[in-house]
Amino acid sequence: MNTENQLVVLPLGEVIAIIEGILTKFRNEQNEPYHSLGKVTPTTYTRNEVAAILKVTPNTVSRYRKKQLIHGSCLNGKWRFSEKELNRFINLKTK
Repeated sequence: MNTENQLVVLPLGEVIAIIEGILTKFRNEQNEPYHSLGKVTPTTYTRNEVAAILKVTPNTVSRYRKKQLIHGSCLNGKWRFSEKELNRFINLKTK
């Protein structure tokens, strides 16, 4: 029996199918739902994209963030805002 490690390269689609198969088996055993990797993609926006959506300047978005009116995450020196947070902020502003 060969006990050496071997590197196997698979296309991304096949990897996703294998993982979904494992998750389906796990879900059936646990009787709990899961989200398909191929369908769930959380949406995030940059400061400029948020500014365009809100029809304000990027500096205004930064002021909102500093006043903690809108919450974001800093990734590699760039601010990102989730779609859920943006919707919360828009609903807050329209009340």
